[in-house]
Amino acid sequence: MTRLDLNQLQALTAVADTGSFTRAARHLCRTQSAVSMQVRKLEESVGKRLFVRHARGVQLTEDGELLLGYARRLLSLDDEARESLSHPAMEGLVRLGVPDDYAHRFLRDVLARFSRAHPRVRVEVIGALSGQLLDQFENGELDVAVITRQPNRIGGEVVRRERLVWTAVRGQIFDPYEPIPLALFPEGCVFRACALEALNRSGRNWNVAYCSQSFAGGEIAVDSGHAVTIMLASMVPRRWRLLGANEGLPALPEAEVALCRRSAPDYPAAARLSNYFAERIPHM
Repeated sequence: MTRLDLNQLQALTAVADTGSFTRAARHLCRTQSAVSMQVRKLEESVGKRLFVRHARGVQLTEDGELLLGYARRLLSLDDEARESLSHPAMEGLVRLGVPDDYAHRFLRDVLARFSRAHPRVRVEVIGALSGQLLDQFENGELDVAVITRQPNRIGGEVVRRERLVWTAVRGQIFDPYEPIPLALFPEGCVFRACALEALNRSGRNWNVAYCSQSFAGGEIAVDSGHAVTIMLASMVPRRWRLLGANEGLPALPEAEVALCRRSAPDYPAAARLSNYFAERIPHM
């Protein structure tokens, strides 16, 4: 087997993320034939079929899923190496605000990459609800904040749009005629407001069975079969299942993940960290 080619791995990840050779070509600013050729050469290099085509696009094979994980890590290391060499060493403190559920979803990967590239920058992480974090950012108490876009407030650059879903642990059955038990974040959470508004509009009875600012606590409530919760579709653990009309639950809207950041000239370390989030969040 020859050495893996980073351009071919980039084509693999783009097709996997977009689900289409056409969309991947637009994303990479290449022609579709060039992307197809790179994927084909990669398949020849590893001696495995990486994608299967179907009516709605393409899907990774089992071997493709395996290689995709390595591809992301190799491309990430390449980015870090070039980042470290192309920018002067930075140091100082960055105050980062992120809600607890987003910390579980986005924080580990971004912080690991950033700390390897900029080991002399200290990142202080503050967890709170998105509205509180936006207040702190606007008051100058935070340098970077990853938040859910707040209704009637213009704050942050939208870096991801994703639908919200109802979810519960597999095997747990909820009677569609009984009040639905909910595990939610406290008042002020956009997800909570979306859930209750949708339930009230549909006429479905509900009760809050668990309320906490801790994502881990909500996980325990759902894992125990004690409650249903609401989250971004990409955050649903494999041990949980999606709920919907069969359980008498209404459709939910999309949520917008936004990034608040300081200007680069005055806050170079904060600008670099926010760029890491802007690059990674849309594809995670």
